[in-house]
Amino acid sequence: MNKHGFFATIIALLILPAAARAQDGRAAPRVEVGAQYSSLTITPPGFRSENSPAVGARVTYNFTDYFAVEAAANLSVEDAARTYTTGGRYQQLQAGVKVGRRWRRFGLFAKARPGFISFGEAGRPDFAPVLGPGGVIELPFIAEGRKTHFSADVGGVVEFYPSRRVVVRFDAGDTLVRYGEHDEFGPAITLPGGGVRQTVIRAPAEVAHNFQFEAGVGFRFGGGAEVEPEAGGAGAAGLRRFEVGAHFTTLFFNTPESRFNELNFPPFRDNFGAGTRPEEGFGARVGFNLNEHFAVEAEGNFFPREEFANNSSGGSAKQFQAGVKAGRRWERFGLFAKARPGFVNFSRTLRLTGTEVIPFGGQQFVVGRFDIESRTYFSMDVGGVVEYYPLRRFFTRFDFGDTLVRYGERRDAGSDPARPVRDIRPETEHNFQFSAGVGVRF
Repeated sequence: MNKHGFFATIIALLILPAAARAQDGRAAPRVEVGAQYSSLTITPPGFRSENSPAVGARVTYNFTDYFAVEAAANLSVEDAARTYTTGGRYQQLQAGVKVGRRWRRFGLFAKARPGFISFGEAGRPDFAPVLGPGGVIELPFIAEGRKTHFSADVGGVVEFYPSRRVVVRFDAGDTLVRYGEHDEFGPAITLPGGGVRQTVIRAPAEVAHNFQFEAGVGFRFGGGAEVEPEAGGAGAAGLRRFEVGAHFTTLFFNTPESRFNELNFPPFRDNFGAGTRPEEGFGARVGFNLNEHFAVEAEGNFFPREEFANNSSGGSAKQFQAGVKAGRRWERFGLFAKARPGFVNFSRTLRLTGTEVIPFGGQQFVVGRFDIESRTYFSMDVGGVVEYYPLRRFFTRFDFGDTLVRYGERRDAGSDPARPVRDIRPETEHNFQFSAGVGVRF
């Protein structure tokens, strides 16, 4: 074979499979744009991990059915705790490649996307000049500023195609963040002539592993011939009665009242009482469809991260909801409303067993004695559901809504020695919850 014949053979091997895919409708549209929900577990050096939800967008260009380049950007919706490397809301950009295999109704891929993550309110050591008894002294404090770190997103992608132009996508993997060298406050040292000076040390660079989950939908256009949808949607062969599924979920706990909420001191406020606490978890669900419009279902979730013990919601959380789902189902998707009562359990809450008064600095302070116990509260999940049906027996599902938690009456140590015990009144907190998962119908 001469060189012209060799090149002709190579070109035929590259072109003919693509042409065949275009004829049977399997050639992927070239361009994809989509929106997504993201949940990133942030683990800064020297500090405990925290969950940080975000929203974002993605654009993908498919060179073939097996290879694509893409870029994704996320913006967090909650402030991260301020540390020497993180703090405030972050912006994340990842761009790289996606490689795998695509079938008619789903695709499996691996991804590798370098990029960066930038925090707007990261801490850094600083000193403020203050006039003291012996003259001007430098008072140490934590200043804030932007810090940007290199990141790399490595993981897997599962895609479902309810129609030729719509893609439902789930990403899971490890987002590595390289925190560069940075300054931190070191130990205070005593000066020879008296007094104390706060030192600053240089911390080494460190790479942290962070789990990240993304779920979203997109629109595909360009390339390939249009085809009719494959038979087998929700109504193609009658109603499927039973459903089982698994999902990833994020619950934004609004912290109930605590004694420490009254303290205007950020470290106490962050750890013991105020604001929103996002928790990531996973769970399973079973359902029974009474007809095309009405179903009963039950769901259980587990949130593994351990929160500091407090008088209401410490430790890890478990959730169970059971109720009804009502709406309308079409060939390729369904829209529903849901109302599901249930309960939320916290593994490490504080129960007041007594108090004692401790004198200090000429004043008396009340200190409580506590036992650690599990505590359960009534909850109510109200919201909406969007389902996509890429196959007759398979579906993807997105849930969003308000999970109300009714915190019962609790007791805490009061700050007044004349009133050592105070009752915390019952209260109901609203908590946004988002879930994304897959299921099988039979």
